[in-house]
Amino acid sequence: MNNTLHFEGILRIREIPADWDEATFQHWWARMTEREKDRWTRWEGSNLLMNAGRNQLLTFLGQATAPATFSQQFSVGTGTIYAVQPSDTAVSGELARIAPASFSIVGNTVTVTSTFSTSQANGTWTNCGLYGISATSTLGTGTLMTHLLCSFTKTSASAITCDYSATLT
Repeated sequence: MNNTLHFEGILRIREIPADWDEATFQHWWARMTEREKDRWTRWEGSNLLMNAGRNQLLTFLGQATAPATFSQQFSVGTGTIYAVQPSDTAVSGELARIAPASFSIVGNTVTVTSTFSTSQANGTWTNCGLYGISATSTLGTGTLMTHLLCSFTKTSASAITCDYSATLT
């Protein structure tokens, strides 16, 4: 019997309503359906699983003890970039990173949610990704697990949440 594993990742950048504070966001976001969240979606795109990310998933499947964490930091960059490749090791022109606020698993999909306040990560994003294996809030640390091109301008006028969903089928 031959099983094939397929990985699909999607990032949805969603604006948080201006009148919501952190407590209101935490209360309502987890209770909202995808359809309700879609009204706040400002950008959506697919990502690529890096060679290091593939290796980490395979290590997780084959190892008897837990391997290092896959999604410790969500990073955004403003560098000039035309394509992502499985061999990429860094977000181009890394601007900011933040530890994910939460994750949820529904069926075969995990969604990692990261939130930037009005004062964080302002600029024109060209690419982003998840870092793991000893990644910290210090730019350039850890191992790039996923990477995607994006075209989104974040300003201090709004806070946003980034829902990074990965599906294995």
